[in-house]
Amino acid sequence: MRKIMLLSDFGIDERYFAHTCIDKEPEKLTEHLDLTLEYYKKIVESKNLNFVIDSLIKKIDSKNFELIKEMFINTIYLHDLGKKNPIFQKVKMKNSLFNSCEDEGDSKHSHIGALEFIAYYNNRFSKEIKNDVDFYRLNFILYNFSYHISKHHGKLDNMNEYPKDKKENKKKHNDFKSILKDIDDYITKDDFDFFILNKLLFSLVISSDYFATTAYMTDKTFDNFGIFQKEDKLLFESLYSDFIKSFGEPKGINKLRNEISKTAVEELSKNINKSIFYLEAPTGSGKTLTSISLASKLLNTNENLNKIFYIFPFNTLVEQTKKVFQNIFENNFDIGVINSVTPIKELNDDENEKEETNYDKSHLNRLFFNEQIIFTTHVKFFDILFGTTKDDNFPLWQLANSVIIIDEIQSYNNNLWWYMTQFFEKFASLLNMKIIIMSATLPKLDFFLEKKDNFISLIPDEKRDEIFGDRYFKDRVNIKYLDLDNKITFEKLFEVFKKENKKYKKVLFEFIKKDTARRFYQFLKEKKIKNLYELSGDDNKAFREYVIDKTKDEEIVIVATQVIEAGVDIDMDLGFKDISTLDSEEQFLGRINRSCQKSEINPTVYFFHMDDADKIYKDDNRLEFDLRTKEYQEILINKNFGKYYANVLTLIQDKGLKYEDGHLTNYGIFKKDVKDLNYKKIQENMRLIKSSQFTLYFPFQIEIAKYKKVNEFKNLDEIFLTDGKLDGQKVWDEFIVLNEIESFTKKEIKKSKINSLMQFFTFNIFKYYDGQRPHIGEEMYGYYFIENLDYITDEGKFDREKFNEDKNSRFI
Repeated sequence: MRKIMLLSDFGIDERYFAHTCIDKEPEKLTEHLDLTLEYYKKIVESKNLNFVIDSLIKKIDSKNFELIKEMFINTIYLHDLGKKNPIFQKVKMKNSLFNSCEDEGDSKHSHIGALEFIAYYNNRFSKEIKNDVDFYRLNFILYNFSYHISKHHGKLDNMNEYPKDKKENKKKHNDFKSILKDIDDYITKDDFDFFILNKLLFSLVISSDYFATTAYMTDKTFDNFGIFQKEDKLLFESLYSDFIKSFGEPKGINKLRNEISKTAVEELSKNINKSIFYLEAPTGSGKTLTSISLASKLLNTNENLNKIFYIFPFNTLVEQTKKVFQNIFENNFDIGVINSVTPIKELNDDENEKEETNYDKSHLNRLFFNEQIIFTTHVKFFDILFGTTKDDNFPLWQLANSVIIIDEIQSYNNNLWWYMTQFFEKFASLLNMKIIIMSATLPKLDFFLEKKDNFISLIPDEKRDEIFGDRYFKDRVNIKYLDLDNKITFEKLFEVFKKENKKYKKVLFEFIKKDTARRFYQFLKEKKIKNLYELSGDDNKAFREYVIDKTKDEEIVIVATQVIEAGVDIDMDLGFKDISTLDSEEQFLGRINRSCQKSEINPTVYFFHMDDADKIYKDDNRLEFDLRTKEYQEILINKNFGKYYANVLTLIQDKGLKYEDGHLTNYGIFKKDVKDLNYKKIQENMRLIKSSQFTLYFPFQIEIAKYKKVNEFKNLDEIFLTDGKLDGQKVWDEFIVLNEIESFTKKEIKKSKINSLMQFFTFNIFKYYDGQRPHIGEEMYGYYFIENLDYITDEGKFDREKFNEDKNSRFI
């Protein structure tokens, strides 16, 4: 039987302190370790993690399951074992009982605790384990578990360098590794299993410790982890059902949407024990509502599932989906939005609590994703799965037993698709995650796996062809091509526009380069085109929302970059697009006749060729397959994206099988990093956005009366206003003041609110090739404050061209 260690076995008694705090008695080490174990048990019970942990350990070594589970729990329980260090007690804890000890030596505790943990179990193995393979396997597992004790105040790095900077232990480590090389089956047949077990353990160590420490500091207990209980699941199903019934008998396109949802739920029911589900459905087919129906089915079928995550590549999609949920469920469930621009939700359950305690609770709630329904970004999702810091790993255990809905997966860096698929499949099956991947252009990523039976298409092929071929979707937009073999001129594009413009009220142009979009916008201005707007990444959020709102009921012409694609809710009549990737072309088509109700005006998109896509979409594997080939024109018309992606996925696989270092393929190097538990390298390789950037802050003013529908401008505090305008200087001044706040949690919560306003004044520049810093402005707290407002247009747009010209900067 596994056991929890007696603290007295390690010489831990009432003499040792774990934490000190002003105005309260020091916390005894015994108290902290017991409380840490208590919070581990709370987390496990609340999230139903016992069967997840047990099944994962059994995959590693079923024979020695009890002993490994004991080590697993005691890694958490004994994480602060090293605080027995007399120098730590004297120097860090100011413990008078240790005043007589010398000051020389290491006052740290994590590494010392890890070594004692190793020594204890190594001694037990020497006495109890007679089989050599078992002995070395258990020592290997012990060694990796101890790493989390060593790192519980830092971040994960590279197991090959553990222990670091310890010459004596380094020699032991190297000897240990050399012995392991002689044992073929020292750990597990699948290295992903062991990686995930260790990531989960690290998450539980730091989380249990954080909850216990915060409980001591705030005198509060924490029991709510944002979990769906049985009654919540039933209410979720009931409210959604009532919402759907409120529409009455479905007609027209709603009848087709209803059929899609019904088909998807039926297929899910047949394959309820599988882990990953594809929802491939056209733009305008109601994927969000279908995903809610699927989530409800999963929650009410699997008693262990208890949380919903929505993962998006764009913040606009976060906002749109949250509005849908609020419309259906009102305030019946806790919904959390976790991204860079949404303020931390402040909790104030008890008015008698100290203000600081409320800040601590609110910050903790954000750190651990303690809401029943979470909306977050794909970058944050990847940080949780592959990140190395404590903040990255705190919410990992929350993903277990959760429904994960991933939208627009084709927008992820396709050089990561193979590796991403391996990880998704393993995380889902091992942590009982149910992943729904949905898009109108959906790559079937199980292409990369030998065993594909854990991936299920919720719209069967024959049904898919019927749906995509329906007139509401296939014939929603008329597609034409403007001599794609040759680069078009502005004059030719304008000629086609003038010919067609008489029939259409809402026209959209998309270019793949910002400077081309800007030049064409100026070109149209010179032609006296009315109701003309430009949209790009150089606009502030208020202006983007202002223009998008104007598309609802006005005649309008928009010249844009790719910012107008996925995540932007517009419905235009006529479109012109510079060709790039097939996914992008379909996303653009989704902005034309989005409502599927304009057939009488024959909504049309003209594709043209102007800029070379390979200069924008660097290293993108999709560039070889574009609309200049008849084959891909037919694929786009018939929505047969499976054929397109088969070519793309094959190319990705071929690149992954190339030898890069003379000994290993790209995929082989990736597998080795997983096997070696090189956490740092895995994080670097799996980073979705690899380009470095600087954030510029311009203190201009915004006329908020012009932007009445921007949520952030409602009920603005007067301290941010000057003559009725949102004043970027005043926002900046408040931001600087907040950075002087001593309380970390109060500072983080206040900063999250300021960030929601600062986003209107910030623009990013990416390092080009020399990595130089911005030529003007002072760097403060991660921003470059730039007083020169000549770089901001009257519409609040960042004039990137002027910025670059002034000092011949090399930024994009």
